Amino acid sequence: MNKLSKYIGYRVLRKRFKKVSRDKAVQNFETATSAVIIFDTLLPDSSEAVKQFTKFLKKSGITTTVIGYVSQKDIRQEVLLWPDINFLTKKEVNWYGAPRGEIAEAYFSKTPDLLFVINFQEDLTIEFLTRLSRARFKVGCYTENENDLDFMINPGNKACEVGYFIEQVEHYLGLLNPAK
Repeated sequence: MNKLSKYIGYRVLRKRFKKVSRDKAVQNFETATSAVIIFDTLLPDSSEAVKQFTKFLKKSGITTTVIGYVSQKDIRQEVLLWPDINFLTKKEVNWYGAPRGEIAEAYFSKTPDLLFVINFQEDLTIEFLTRLSRARFKVGCYTENENDLDFMINPGNKACEVGYFIEQVEHYLGLLNPAK
């Protein structure tokens, strides 16, 4: 993505973000009824870790939707075989990084209790998905960049290990005790 399209993308994102209203509320695995997981499919070992996390959420009685972002035009074969996952590829992203199409429309129309963002580097499309979501409680990896996350996990020296990050999310979200 060139500098001009990135610049325009961030301007559009800021403008759209101002119009998003959401009902923020602290959630944990006992209070939440719905969740969305957004993850970068190019992260090493992300598929298996996200599968296990999805099973954990469903076992907790949380309806879960998974969106895998593929920053390429084609989907890797091993990821493609995973059922119950929506893929957003470069084909469904406009020239300045905003997601579009059926998957994006369905995603933006929902208001899940939890949003899990599994991405460890700056990506404008994932920023669009994160910041424009109306999720009640947004969880992601610690970053000093401007963001809309309600709860950030700082995995320290294991910053790029998806499995470790998810372990920390399970642990710390399990400790939260939201006010009724």
